[in-house]
Formats: sequence, C-alpha cells, structure tokens
Amino acid sequence: MILEQRVTVMLDEGLHARPAARLAQMAKTFASQVDIVKGDRTANAKSTVKIMLLTVKEGEEILLRADGADAPAAMSELCAFLGGGGANGTMAQAETKVETLAEAAPGPAEGGGERITGVCGSEGVAVGPAFVYLLDRTMPAPRRIVPSEVEAELLRFRNAVLTLCRALDEATVQEADGAAAADVQVFAAIRELAQDVELVGPIEERIAACQDAASATFDVGLALADRFAGIDDAYFRTRADDLRGITRRLGDILLGRRDVDLGAFSEPSILVAGELSALDLARLPMHLVTGLLTTEGGPTSHVAIIARAFGVPAVVGARVAIDALRAVRSLALDGTAGYAIADPDAETQARFRQKKAEADEARQAVERFAHVEPRTRDGRLIEVAANIGSAAEVDAALSSGAMGVGLFRTEFMFMRGASLPSEQEQYRTYAKVLSAFAPRPVVIRTLDIGGDKPLSGVSGEAEANPFLGWRGIRMCLDQPDLFDPQLRALLRAAVHGRLRIMFPMISDISEVLAAKASLAACRAALEAEGQDTGPVEVGIMIETPAAALCARELAGHVDFFSIGTNDLTQYTMAADRTNARLARLNRVDHPAVLRMIELACAGALEAGIWVGVCGEAAGDVALIPKLLGWGVTELSMSVSLIPRAKKAVVEYGQGVAAA
Repeated sequence: MILEQRVTVMLDEGLHARPAARLAQMAKTFASQVDIVKGDRTANAKSTVKIMLLTVKEGEEILLRADGADAPAAMSELCAFLGGGGANGTMAQAETKVETLAEAAPGPAEGGGERITGVCGSEGVAVGPAFVYLLDRTMPAPRRIVPSEVEAELLRFRNAVLTLCRALDEATVQEADGAAAADVQVFAAIRELAQDVELVGPIEERIAACQDAASATFDVGLALADRFAGIDDAYFRTRADDLRGITRRLGDILLGRRDVDLGAFSEPSILVAGELSALDLARLPMHLVTGLLTTEGGPTSHVAIIARAFGVPAVVGARVAIDALRAVRSLALDGTAGYAIADPDAETQARFRQKKAEADEARQAVERFAHVEPRTRDGRLIEVAANIGSAAEVDAALSSGAMGVGLFRTEFMFMRGASLPSEQEQYRTYAKVLSAFAPRPVVIRTLDIGGDKPLSGVSGEAEANPFLGWRGIRMCLDQPDLFDPQLRALLRAAVHGRLRIMFPMISDISEVLAAKASLAACRAALEAEGQDTGPVEVGIMIETPAAALCARELAGHVDFFSIGTNDLTQYTMAADRTNARLARLNRVDHPAVLRMIELACAGALEAGIWVGVCGEAAGDVALIPKLLGWGVTELSMSVSLIPRAKKAVVEYGQGVAAA
C-alpha cells in the first residue's frame, strides 16, 4: 500500500538535527519504506543525515510517502509530528528563538587584556577563571591494513561507536533532571547521527577496502560535514559542527588520544575552546560552567542551544588565534554584546561584575512579573495572553503566566494529520484548552487556511496571489462541510470554559453577518439534537486595511476586535512577509501600519467593545505603551514574551496585583 500526504512542517526552525533525529527514530518503528520529498529531491525518512540534507524549513511543504502494510499508521504518526503535534512536537519551546541572537556589534573597549570579538550565542555576563579546552587536532596519516585485519578493524570501529553512544546515554540520564528539555534532545540527536547509515556505512566500506578505521572515520566524517557546511542556510550549516564533533570523538577513541581531563573542571569557570561540540558539553559538569567562549559555532549551533538551556552566557565564533587562547587564565565575557576581555585587569573585572549583577537583577525583575496582573494608571486590567497552536502548549503557557489564550490557531490541528479532524476530535481539543484556562478567556480562531498555510484536499486551484486569494473566512463560508463541524465543536466545548470565537481575514460586513448566521444555525441544530452548548463572545481579526478602515461599522456587529499585526503589516505595505528582500518594509512600527492600528482601536472604543493585539507587536515592549494609549486591553504573544510584556504594562501604568 502506497500513501502520500502533503504536510506543512510546523516545527520551529524546520527539520534540523533534533527533530530530524526524532523523525528518523519514529520512521524506524514502521516496516514501511518512508520517504520525504522536497521539490525534486527525495530522502529516506529513516536517515537523520538524509533528512537534514533536504534543508526543510519551518513553514515549507513536503510530500510524505509511505509504502507498506503499516503505511496508514506511519502516515498518521509522522504527519502529526511534522505538523507540530505528536511526540516532542513542542520541543522548540525549551529554546530561545534564534532570531534574537543575531551578530552583535562590538562594544566599547573595556581595558585590561586583549579584546576578543565574536557572536552572541547566549545572553548574559560572566567574569572569572578560564578553563582552557584545546585539543590535539592533527589528522592521522591513512594506513593500509591487510585483508586478514579487516574484521578486527570493523569490530574496533563498531566498539568506538558503542563507546560514544554509551557516553551520550550517560549524559542524557545525568542531565534529564537538571536541565531544560533542549539539551537532552541534543544528546539524543547526536547519538542518532553517530549511528546514521550515511556516516557509518561509508566508513565500514572503506575499512572493508583495507583502510584503517581512524583515517576512514576522518575522511568520511569530515567530507560529510563539509556537505553541511556548504548549505545555503545558517541553521543547517551549523550541523557541520555536530558531524565534526562526532568524527573527532570517534577518531580520538580509535587513536587512543586522551582529552584534556574534564575531571579537572572542579570550580566555577568560563570554558575556552576552539571547536566545541555537543559531545564535549555532554561530558562537562555544566553546573560549574559560568560562561563559554569558542572560536567555532554560531548562534544556531548546539553549543549555543545548550548554553541557552542552562542559562550560560556564551560568545561563539570568536575571531582569535588558537595559540593566543592557550595562555588565557581569566576572562570577562559579555554574551549579549558578543565579546570578551582576556586576562582583564582589576578595574575591568569590577566593571563586569557590576554588569553581571545588573543583568541578573534585570532578569529576576522580569521573571517576577510572570504571575502578576498588570493594571494601567487608570486602573484598567490588561490581559496578557498566549498564542498557541495545540493543546500540548497549555502547560508552558500557564507556567509563563498567561492570563488566557488570545489566539488558538486551529489550522495546525487540520494540517498535521493524514485526515481532517472530526467534530468530536475538535471538541475534545477545544474542551481541554478551555478547561485548563477556566475561568480565564480563550480566543479560538476558526480555520485560517490559505496564503502560506495550504491544506491538502481543501485548498482550491493554484492562485497567482494566494495571500490575496481564497483564504480564511472566505474559504470557510464556501465550505460548510468544513466550517460547520468546527462551529459545532466550539459551541459544545463552550460549556467547559470562557470561549471567544474569532473569525479571520474579514474584509466586509457581509462576511461577518454570514459567519454569525452559520454559528446561529449550528447552535439551533445542536439544541434540536438535545446537546448542550455554552455562551460565546464573537469577534473578528483586524488584519486587512479594509477592516481597519471600516472598523467603526464592523464594531457594531461583534463583541471584540483582535488586531493581527503580522498580516495587517503585509497588506498595508503591499509586501509579502515571507520575502526576505522586503523585510525593510515589513515593519509594524511604520507610520502607515500604526495608523491602521489606531483606526481599529478608535472604532472599537467608539462602539464600546474591547480590542486586543495578537501579532508580533503585542510582545514588542517599545510598542506596548502606544497600544495601551490607544485603548488596547488584551495583548497575546509567544509564551516566552509574557513576563517581559507584563513588566512593560506595569511600568506604563501603576500597581501590580497578585495573580
């Protein structure tokens, strides 16, 4: 049986090492042949390396193909994972978004020793002794073995792989209780890479052809790393660091090389290294690492991910000669600014300790706002809520202090499975989210398919301008067999909490009236069937210029507005938000966009309904005062931004009440 399903990958940063490893592990549990097709390239879904070499990014569509007796089960589970649900579907919540870690400009000269400039890998400040971890990187000369030695050499190589995997297993167990999920997943991904057929197979072929195991490992591993280094994408390019780390460690085991004794890392220190892989970090006492300085790696490397997971300041990609680092005895490091001072004098150390104290105080000041209810100077309570896409994100939202859900993106539920969710499946999901947040409000957006979110089997003919086409409420009103089951599920789930239903992509009053009529008809049908329904508020997204300009008229027909600043910016500026060349135009702080937001707020206030913001602007501390000044009373954002946004609200107004 051959099955095919188009899937939009909704994993943060796409199929990089950790999700690729998890996908390969899942695919191996099925007997069916499973392939991923991207464009004209196909990869075996049971190979982590082959998956990563496809460079599938978040939001890209792939074709998943399964051939075998258990193909339906394979398609169901793998599609759910790729769509952002399923096992570890929310793994990226443990990581800081990489976009916030762009290369920083060097700060002013600090005095003391040599200034070392690099890239921000993890924010924060550290000052103290350095632990220098610079290893022997000389390449072994290839050595020919005789045929009678092949079997023993193969066994030696396989034992080296087992030794490496055991070390990673031990690291996973040791860190599982003390670190965020991200670093544990890193170790698991590295383990999967170390056993991948694309690495192990060619090495064993060389050994069978009478090449010694060590040089075969270096030849194959470094060549594979170079393939990743040549990829035109920074995130996938940094996977070369992982493969070099695996190659180096396997080579060291085969050559009997002794590492720098990590057992000597016995006091809090800043780790100084050249090429530092996740394998090296797996063997480090991370509770003693106060900072990291490496000459290799980037802000998306696993070194940076683990540093952020542990809250360790890090400067990566430092531009300094290795020999100069060997003599370093202490460091003053500013991970946020991306630089360090080697062997700083007493005055510089004092300045950095002050910077560290200020940074620690600022972080603690933000974190304490997670569970407060912020009020403005005139006593308005501002709801700071979460944007989520699945019930699996509820716990993270609650722990971050979300005062409800301001945007539940229901389309992810439709996009991640081999088949569309039934009314009952939708009901269970909505009820779970509403119950978890009760009595806090939950805004659930009806299906928003189209534009950059196609739905296999539902989206219509190919469109020249899909962002301007048959999407959102336009599609739903034309597809009652898709729209009505969702409305029925929402009305049934409303008995479990405080539900707000929101219609997307509104441009005309007729669309609002038609959507409300569909909702009323579904309620009447349910009541006729004897099913319980709950009360709901009905609102619309303001994401088209037409809606913003007609806000006064639209407000008379709904209970609330929620301004989707991402699409509103795109449509106001006539600039595709997925086109990197137009990034300079996709600015929510552009005067034209701000004017649209202000018009929407004014229309809501005049009609006496509340208005919220659920786009990127909601978490922008520079824009929050302006939004509050225009009358916004709800801000909804990614969960990691909630404490910072609450702090901005409180600083704008007066008083804090305990949540």
